[in-house]
Parts: sequence; structure tokens; C-alpha cells
Amino acid sequence: MDSINQVECWGIFELALPPVASVPGGEFAGKVIFSKGSRVREVDAFIDNSGGYRARFMPDEQGEWLYQINSDSVDYKNGYGSGRLYCTVPIEGNLGPVGVVNDKDFCYADGTPYYPFGTTCLNGFRREHMESTLASMATAPFNKVRISLDSSLDDFTVLEEVLVRLMELGVQAELLLDCGSGEAQAAAFVQHVVIRLAAYRNIWWSLHLHGEQASLEFNKLEFLRILEEHDPYHHLITIHSSTPEKDYGHRSLTHVSLQGMDPSQVAYYARLHRKPIVMEVCGCEGDAPTLWGSLPGQEMVNRVWESICRGGYAGHGEMFIQPDGHSWHYDGGSLQGSAVPRIAFLRRILEEAPLGLRYMPVFYDAATIGCEGEYYLQYFGIHRFPSRELHLPEGRYNVEIIDVWNMTVTAVTGIYEQHVTVKLPTLPFHALRIRRLYPQEAKSIKKYDLSLLGSGSTSFITDTRNSEIRDAEQNDNYTTDLSKKDHSQR
Repeated sequence: MDSINQVECWGIFELALPPVASVPGGEFAGKVIFSKGSRVREVDAFIDNSGGYRARFMPDEQGEWLYQINSDSVDYKNGYGSGRLYCTVPIEGNLGPVGVVNDKDFCYADGTPYYPFGTTCLNGFRREHMESTLASMATAPFNKVRISLDSSLDDFTVLEEVLVRLMELGVQAELLLDCGSGEAQAAAFVQHVVIRLAAYRNIWWSLHLHGEQASLEFNKLEFLRILEEHDPYHHLITIHSSTPEKDYGHRSLTHVSLQGMDPSQVAYYARLHRKPIVMEVCGCEGDAPTLWGSLPGQEMVNRVWESICRGGYAGHGEMFIQPDGHSWHYDGGSLQGSAVPRIAFLRRILEEAPLGLRYMPVFYDAATIGCEGEYYLQYFGIHRFPSRELHLPEGRYNVEIIDVWNMTVTAVTGIYEQHVTVKLPTLPFHALRIRRLYPQEAKSIKKYDLSLLGSGSTSFITDTRNSEIRDAEQNDNYTTDLSKKDHSQR
């Protein structure tokens, strides 16, 4: 009986292709076709650092897969290019790639919710910075990191090691692909990156486009075509932009990636695009000589909280300039800022919350997300409210005051019903958490039922959008004032 290769679900099966797979000119003529029953995945091959051809495949269903090298080579046509592999149960911690589950939420392929708490470290995983940067990531609360790639990269072995080690840490890698102004060299580079790295389950794609407006649209469509054609797993795709009104309507774009200094507009962006909003660059805690790179820690934390409590997400940034001119944002190394533990605190709060939190514009004077009648998380930002009064659906609730900066949660004495009046400490950077009480412990649902996607149902998520909510949306502090656009660096 012939041997069979085994690989865990959402792991990587790598196939080395013999030299016969090449044709004059050095290009691989064909694809490797993987199939399981009626399911088919076509995978391109790439040239590795030794000059040989390889193909990588990420199986996403347990059981036996067959593969066939589809090539013009006579030897392959005679059956020398076929085989099989067996996809096993994923190991602990392997939840699969992240995808979008609706117009706000992300989740892993097994249905586990994913809340993006990312940071930007553009060049921090190059060989000279790799170890110190990975050590920092291992103790940080971040589950995503943005990495810049351009056509100057000629040795992928370090990057591939980084991707594996980030995967082991449970960290997604958003690759910011420098597309230039649409030059052929940039297109060839992006195509090679996609073919080579798409089988890593923790990959996201982010396009960084340059040029005049007339050429941007053409270049966007061309690079999206490359991603669609060469990524058989349909990883998350976005375009990083400082223009909130940019057209994100293309079917391939899964979410909106923005840089801007005003998180109060996140609710507007979400309403405009109807896709998850991530303020990837909303400023950096640091001491750089720029407006966006010199925030105090409190303001960095404030912007992350504000973005989340307005129905989106936000990325962390840090730019303390070292004697050699390096900083975390550009070069990695060690994290020094005070925002990091506060972001970890917020991540714990969000991961303890029920699924399906939605922005609640009826609370127009304080950023609020929640599930109506079940859960409310209301953030006050810089405001020093002496008290809050809320009218909730019929039920019994407990109330907690959260000190965002000092990372404490204080239970308010008593059980509240529909009318809630809470005295506050009259200090900035505080929040309220209100949770419904049940006669007995309610069994909370912690995974999305992905089998319902595409059937017209958004599992566990209800958007009543009654007249009260629609009116509140119209009266919220949205703006389309382009003068507020931020032009900070990526």
C-alpha cells in the first residue's frame, strides 16, 4: 500500500515538483489540482530560493484529498504527477483562517469570534529585528500585525519563518502589499507573494496603491484580479486608505481599512460601507515630531475604545524614537508605551461579551455597543459625566463602572430594572457595562453557526433597525467633511 501524506486541517501541504515540470523559459506550465469529492482547488506553483518549483495547499476539510499536476509535460500526462493526502483534525489552537461573518464581525473558520486587536510594525520582521519583535509580540495582547512588503524583498525564507511563528502565537499577519503605481514589476511581485503565501492560514491582504485618481481605479481592479485568480482560499482583502469615502464596494473587498485621527466617525463609515471598519492607523503613542506620532498613552487608548464602541475596530500604534532613529511602528523591537496593557484589558472585556454586539445610536451622547435588552457597553471618553440615566427593556440588570485607564471594574450595588440611574466618578476615560440577569445561568453562544451563511440568515445577529434606530442614525454626529481627512503616513 502506498504511503499517504498527512496534514492537519488548515495546515500546509507542500509539494516539491521535479524539474520535468518546467518548460523552456523557466515557467511552470500548469497548475496542481486538489480535489475532494466535488470540491476542487487549483493551486499555482512558484519558484523557491533554490530555483526549484513548489506548490502549497491548505486543506480545509478533513478526509482524503487527491491531487493531479495539470501540465503540458508528457510525463505528467502519463500519470507521474498524481498523489493523495489525508487531512486530519486540527491541533489545539488551530481555528482556521479568519473571515467576515456579516457587515461588522469577523470569525475563524470554525465559527469562533475574532476581534481584531492589531498593531503596525512595518519592517520589524526583517532578519535584524525579527527575534526582538517576535519576543514583544509573544507577551503583547495583539492578535494581528501589519507588515509591509515591496518588490525589494528577494529572500522569503525569513518572512515564511515569521508567518509560522506568528501562527503559533495566534497572530494574524496583514501583508501591506506595495502596489506602486501599477508597474509590471509590482504586479509580478504581488502575484508571486499571493501564490507563495496564500496557503498560510493567518494571512490577510492589504493593497497600498499609489498614483493619480484616474489610474488608481484601474490599478485597484488589476490587483484585485490577481488576488482573486491566485488565492484559492479567499483570504481577507482590503485597501488601506486615508479617504473614508473611497469605494469599497468591490465584491473582493471584505472590510474597510482606514487611517484617520477621528474615531468618532467610525459609525458613519460603517453605515456608509456596510462592511467591517478597522481604523488601522488612528495615531501612535510616542514622541515623534508629527501630529499623529506623538499621542499620549491615554489618547491612544481613548481612540481604540471610541472606535470599538462606535461599531468598528482600531489598531494600536507606537512611535517612540530610539537613539538609532528606529521605532516600533517602522522597525519593531521592544514595546514601551503605556497603552498596551490597557488594550489587553479592553480585549478581555470584548471577548467576554455576547456575540453580535451592535452600535446603538439611540444613546447619542455616549458611544455604545450592545445587544438590546441583554448587554450594553457605553464609553464616555474625555467627558466627565456625574451620572447616567438609561431606560432599558423590561428585565433585571447589574451595572459596573469601568475605569479604562486604571483597568478596574467596580460593581454598582443593587439590581436595576428598566430605569437605570448611576452615579459616576466625574472623571474622564470611564465606561459602563450593563448585563441582564437571568433566574439561572444563561448558556451563552460563543460561536457563529457558519452553516447558515448564504441562506439569507445572519446567525445569532438581529438588526431590528426600527424607526427609533433609523432616526438616531440620522441624528448621530456623522460627517462627510473631507477637510477632516487625515494624511498621516501608513
